[in-house]
This record gives sequence, structure tokens and C-alpha cells, in this order.
Amino acid sequence: MAHMTYENWLEYGLFMNTSDLKIVVLTLHKSKDRQARIKCLLDDATIPFEFFWGVDGREDFDPSLKMYDEQKRLKAKGQAMSPGQLGCFASHYNIWMSCVRENRNYVVIEDDVLLDKQRFSAFLQSLKSLPERIECLRLFENKTRNHKRYFIAKFGDFEILRYTKGPMSTMGYFLTPAAAKKFISSADPIFLPVDIYMDRYWVNGVVCLGVEPPFITHDSKFESIIGYKARSERRSLLIRFHRELFTLTERLRRYIFNARLSQFEKGKALESND
Repeated sequence: MAHMTYENWLEYGLFMNTSDLKIVVLTLHKSKDRQARIKCLLDDATIPFEFFWGVDGREDFDPSLKMYDEQKRLKAKGQAMSPGQLGCFASHYNIWMSCVRENRNYVVIEDDVLLDKQRFSAFLQSLKSLPERIECLRLFENKTRNHKRYFIAKFGDFEILRYTKGPMSTMGYFLTPAAAKKFISSADPIFLPVDIYMDRYWVNGVVCLGVEPPFITHDSKFESIIGYKARSERRSLLIRFHRELFTLTERLRRYIFNARLSQFEKGKALESND
């Protein structure tokens, strides 16, 4: 599928071919307790899956991390990415590569989630009626503040919503090869955590969509293995200026993208009412 523009991503086309769907659970080799728990949940729901072995940024080095640009990171955020953040990015990047290589639709789940098994099964059964233009869906609730959501389409018992602000999580998402190609093509340089990068739809071209009702949540029993670098000293005025400038620029770009997309959606709604 060619790179979508504002004008064509909403066009109705064929429905999704989900006969070759793969469900992967992202985990680290040493996370045996997490693997046992998520396997029990999915086996109980009779949902077939495969473990996808992630990158432990504290111990492993992945070739994708050659794209990490620490200078750009420092200029944008004032501190380097943590080893856990780098490993998490590399892990999802490898999933995108696998999705493209196999040319299969993926459902990606992290190993520290809770599932509504009935809704998950219903979602999988409903995918056959998912419009082909839908490239990526978050399967959890968007809890970020100050965002709007717009109804896009309905399939089965689910609604597709467009978010004006990303949910800042990668705990579970539906992924097509078309979306994976876009995530890959704009990933270089790496300088933001993978969830923030995926939320930059004005950069990667993958419109931020979610499902209602959601069916994946984080299991609070498990602490994040990503980790964050502790700030050892007060940031200089110049560092703070660059960080605030980057944040302001990101908000402006997001606003412009959303405004253009909303304008197009209104135009399509008027056409459908004529």
C-alpha cells in the first residue's frame, strides 16, 4: 500500500484479509514469570500465540541501535535514553521488521498486560470486517490528558476512534505490514522512546487509532523493566531552552496535522450527506 495522504487514508476500500494473522507476545528470555502468566491467560482463552524475544538494552546490543543519535536526544530532551528504553525500541523495531518480512498482520502484546479474554476473542473474530485502510490500532485505553477522539468506523462490536494525541504506550496493538513499513522508514534517527515515536503520526504517517471498548490493560504487579536515567544535576538554561523548543514544535506539528485531518473528515462527512 502506498504512503497515505490526508486525502486518501479515509477512503473505504476492501476489507482486511486476516486469514494469516500472527499474535506475538514481546518478552525477554529471562522473564520466565511473565511468560508463564501470559501463557496461562492466552491458553485459557484458546488464543494461539508465539513469544517474540526482545532486546535487553542493559545486556544486549542490537544492530538497529546503530541508529541511536545521542546528540539529537540530548538536544531534544536534555538526557540520554536509558538502556531499557533503547532495548524496548529495538524490540519493537524487530517486530516491525518481522511483520514486513513475513507480510502478515500482527497483534503485538507485551508480557506484563491483563486481557479481557472475551473481548480479545471477539476482536479477533471481527477483524475480517476491518476496512483495509486501517493500518494500526491501539488495543488499550488512551489515558493521556487533553486529547479528543473521533469516531472513524465500526467493525463487529467495536468502534475505531482517531486520537488527537497518542496514548504513550505499546502494551498492545494491531499492526499491518503497511504500518510496519512506515514505522521502519522514519525510525532513523532513534532519539525518543518507542511509544513516543509511534505517537508521532505527523512524522511516521501512521494515523493514531484505537478501539472502543479496549481490552488490554497493564498488570500493576509488574514493574517496568525499561528504567529511566536519573537526572544527576540541574540542567543548564540552554538545555532547558532546547527541550522546551522541541516540545513546543512537536505540539505545533501535531496541531497542524490534526487540523488538516479534521478539515478533511468534515469534507467527507458533507459529501456523504449530499
